[in-house]
Amino acid sequence: MADWQRLYRRLPLLDPARLEQLERELGSDALARLLALFAEDGVQQGESLARAFTAQDTEEMARWCHSLKSACGSYGALRCQFLAEKLEAACRRQDGDEISLLMNAWQEALADTLPQVKTQREGR
Repeated sequence: MADWQRLYRRLPLLDPARLEQLERELGSDALARLLALFAEDGVQQGESLARAFTAQDTEEMARWCHSLKSACGSYGALRCQFLAEKLEAACRRQDGDEISLLMNAWQEALADTLPQVKTQREGR
């Protein structure tokens, strides 16, 4: 089992400290709007990543992962950020077995994160 497989489930889906910082800096209404955009964008970019995965286009996957890694980090989606980083690296190495495992884990993490983003938006 790779190190990332032991580590990623320990990471929070959303970092409460990052969300609190954003709320202090931006206000509740602005943060709620940004979280809505983040969720929408995450779905769209995730679909693009999935299409690249299906096409076995590791270069395109690496580009999407790089973008997702940045967006997830901005909003404290730590598990998705971590997995996007690992997936990007696997794509650059063209490690097919690792790519498949990471892609499945990333999709699962996104599916688990989006409901929490919605809860955070509605709670603001």
